[in-house]
Amino acid sequence: MQWLLMLVLISAVLALVFRYLPLGLSAALSLVAIGLTVGLTSLGGLERSIAPALLCAVGLGILVPMFPSPGIVANKTPKKRSERSKEVKSPPRTTQISKTRPTEVGAEEVDIPGYEVLEKVGSGGMASVFKAKRKNDGQIVALKVPMEQYVADAKFIRRFHREAEVALRLNHKNIVKTFEHGSQGVKHFMAMEYLDGRSLEDYIAKDELSFDVSVGVLNSVTHALQHIHDAGIVHRDIKPANIMVLKGGIRPGQNPVVLPDAVKLMDFGIAGGKMLAKLTMAGARLGTPVYMSPEQARGLKIDVRSDIYSLGLVAYEMLTGQTAFKGNYENIVHQQIFQMPPPPRQLNLDVPKALNDLVMWMIAKDPDERPNLEQIQSVLERYPFESEAPITQNELPSYLVMAVNARQGIVRVLDSKGNLQRTIGEIGMAEHQFFSVPQSVAVDEDGNYYIIIFSEDDGDMVKYLDQDAKVLKAFGSYGMKPGEFLHPISLALGEASIYVLDNETQLVQHFDREGNFLSSFGGAGMGKGLFNNPKHICVGQDGSVYVLDYGNYQVQRFDALGNYQTRWGFKIGNDQEGMRLIDGVAVDHLNNVYISDAYSHKVRKISAEGKVLSSFDVSNIEGGHSDALLDMGIDEDENLYVVRRGGHMVHKYDRGGKAVDSFETYAPVMQMILTLR
Repeated sequence: MQWLLMLVLISAVLALVFRYLPLGLSAALSLVAIGLTVGLTSLGGLERSIAPALLCAVGLGILVPMFPSPGIVANKTPKKRSERSKEVKSPPRTTQISKTRPTEVGAEEVDIPGYEVLEKVGSGGMASVFKAKRKNDGQIVALKVPMEQYVADAKFIRRFHREAEVALRLNHKNIVKTFEHGSQGVKHFMAMEYLDGRSLEDYIAKDELSFDVSVGVLNSVTHALQHIHDAGIVHRDIKPANIMVLKGGIRPGQNPVVLPDAVKLMDFGIAGGKMLAKLTMAGARLGTPVYMSPEQARGLKIDVRSDIYSLGLVAYEMLTGQTAFKGNYENIVHQQIFQMPPPPRQLNLDVPKALNDLVMWMIAKDPDERPNLEQIQSVLERYPFESEAPITQNELPSYLVMAVNARQGIVRVLDSKGNLQRTIGEIGMAEHQFFSVPQSVAVDEDGNYYIIIFSEDDGDMVKYLDQDAKVLKAFGSYGMKPGEFLHPISLALGEASIYVLDNETQLVQHFDREGNFLSSFGGAGMGKGLFNNPKHICVGQDGSVYVLDYGNYQVQRFDALGNYQTRWGFKIGNDQEGMRLIDGVAVDHLNNVYISDAYSHKVRKISAEGKVLSSFDVSNIEGGHSDALLDMGIDEDENLYVVRRGGHMVHKYDRGGKAVDSFETYAPVMQMILTLR
């Protein structure tokens, strides 16, 4: 009998295991038990088959409930809310998402003692808001009531009442007032100031914000934040949806004014101070990802500087009409931590420089580098800012000028740190607009611009523009006659001359500053003074003209009249035939020549006498195409600036060849030059 008892025990254990096995495996084991029962009965009698029979019975008893009956639908255990919040969901493709939304509470279901509910006015992700009248004095209030499915979530209810406790401590004209909070059985509520207005989110979506209004709203929110920060509270969820502008709060006019008490900061649902850790998990990322600070995205400890970062992103959106970061949750979090967005002036060229700089200051990745609220307010108080006069050569010792592939600001001026100083021109058919992007650009002593706009049927292709993009004169129509072009691609200015390189005819044409044809030189060929696919031209301080003779793997130098002087090229090696490809040339104010060796990814600095002085490793330069030219410029301190055409990153090297800085242009560069005072 001992073996029989042991078999019964084993059978019971196996039966329990069946409950947690997949349906198919449990069925298979049950069939084995049935086989053992039949086999042992035939061989040894009924008593030997008791244990397998028990195992068979238990297994079948477990299996039967696993098959849903026709009238029963199997239920899935719902995931915890904390687990659902971590999931990244794609935008819904149909409107069927409403079937899975939280159950909203209707106005007829709200019965809060002391209040008469009038109507439902809105709902957020977890709560509904109702307009109600307080019975004891008739005051109109807003009742915030949790949605039905969150009432049983103890953690959520604690946060709900904690929001009310935080808000009750605050008393400021730019913060929504909270009167009381409480519960009646399973019904929880918060009574707040009723706001008749629109959210800042709605203003941004409808493109109804002028700079005057944006500055007014921003100023009011900074004062609200000052109040809550002084109370030891960090809001943690600054975003346009949590900023309300009251009806009638903007006084219309040519320069609209935001009234002092018209802007209300609200929703302190995740606001935190020293006690926050008791209500949230350590390292939890609370807040809206688009407006989340880098330290918040990392799950690190945050302070008031996180609110300043979030407010900077709100200001960015007000000025540009678009968020600084885009994509799904993971992409946005990555951008918040590692990437800087393009400055507002790159997206909206009308943004005042002072506001542009303030926003970029506020959204610095390092919290220590952000301004405090007093510094922000001091900038805003200077609005409207003094008019920003166009930059001239007398204001900076040197600056970068580039033609870019963009609809607005086709010619842009940047200082040596990459800050956008001014732009001219845009793509279009109206006056002062151009139907295509410039092929090349040069700047004269007065700060006016020469550009090449290639066309086979739109008149003259070399245009002389003032600083407002007005065409002062133009010359060089399409054709084969002297002074005409087939495909002009590069121009440069001499002391009193203009040199234009035509890639199709392989000629350099020489004009005076009025556009009168003087002479030409070059032509197709392999010899001295002849070209094979020439691509770029520049002029030195002594008047020498340098031509990048791309197809002949060399740079040629001519005097101001076009007489050949010398040429440079690099052999592949002492034991190898052929020449190295050259993809860039520039000359500095000391008449040193900088030639880019595409084979070794180095820029070689060569004296006017032909001696190699130094080299710069430019292997990290990126661009639109591997065979695109490198544009270079050299400032007064002999720092080298390099960008590959089609790229949008300018790299800076000191005179010793060390990489010292880089900055974004935020638009593909067609050509770049550096202008010295």
